[in-house]
Amino acid sequence: MLTQKFQEYLSLSAQLRPDYISSLGTSEDSLTKITELLPDAPELIKAIYSTVSGTSSDVEEPSLIEFVPGYRLIHIDEYAQEMKVLSEILKEKGHEVEGVVLPILTNYGSDFICYYRSLDGVERICDLMHDFGDLVVMYDSPEKFLETLCEFYKQEVYFLDEEGFLDCDLIKEGEVGAELNPDAKYWSE
Repeated sequence: MLTQKFQEYLSLSAQLRPDYISSLGTSEDSLTKITELLPDAPELIKAIYSTVSGTSSDVEEPSLIEFVPGYRLIHIDEYAQEMKVLSEILKEKGHEVEGVVLPILTNYGSDFICYYRSLDGVERICDLMHDFGDLVVMYDSPEKFLETLCEFYKQEVYFLDEEGFLDCDLIKEGEVGAELNPDAKYWSE
């Protein structure tokens, strides 16, 4: 289910950015690498890295950098380093997280969109701004994460700006995000 939804998201992305999928590379050894790094990798992480390798921090073409506006999909070869950065931010801000927090997307300011699984097994997708260090729930589940991102394309929330960067209609994004993720604080703030 998650792999299909992830592939749907890529397909929708390609309608706006035809070269985006090929820029993410193949998954030839990505799933092996993520499984070695995270033997108990969550299904969302497996769905991503069984399909693509991610976006290197060296990519310069504007339309190929961002998975969602402002964030790139972490390349498998940079995943361990980004896990370390995320962990250091949480520690630096004094936040004891009970559960599992893993990076999915990042930007050049070390902000993250993360997978979070609480001790009771509830999975959420959260925003973590480097300057604050708080995990804020954005998506009610990994399924809602991918479903919502697909809706952002379907409802034309996402578009390319004049310079070729992925951008969004913030008001519409908030409305769609809140509608599909009613329990997520992020959309109501």
